Amino acid sequence: MTENGLTSPGFGEPDHDGLSGTAADFSTRCMALLIDAVFLACLVGFTLFLFVRSVMALPPADWQSLLLLLIGSMSLLLVWPLFLAAFYFIVLHSFGGQTLGKVFMGIRVVSDQGRMLSCGASFLRLVGYLLSTVPLGAGFLWAAVDQQHSAWHDKLACSRVIYL
Repeated sequence: MTENGLTSPGFGEPDHDGLSGTAADFSTRCMALLIDAVFLACLVGFTLFLFVRSVMALPPADWQSLLLLLIGSMSLLLVWPLFLAAFYFIVLHSFGGQTLGKVFMGIRVVSDQGRMLSCGASFLRLVGYLLSTVPLGAGFLWAAVDQQHSAWHDKLACSRVIYL
């Protein structure tokens, strides 16, 4: 094993129950995602609250300024949560393999070889989250029936979620 305890020399085929960790089950993964969603919702709400407070301190002087403020605010409401969630998942999966929800649930995201994910693989995993959501969450539910408990985003990013 290496110093991070995630890989084994001569490690060929992914070992889902051996030295590289046991695959996390569906309910544990769901709870971690729920914790992350609540945390992100609170963070987005707090930052948007701060934005509204700063805008209210200096109200627009004319209708054109008000219109620009409304357009900017609507854009912010749509883009900011997506940007914050992307940053949260990509950075935390790349550097440590754990989001706040995964820390609480005692699980970690690793590559199929048992190593930390690269930023590119973390980005692919995030894209996979969106693809998993589109067909009524079927990509997430796939982890409940898959033998290795892999969801679609795991398969796309060549990653898996293991217990620590």
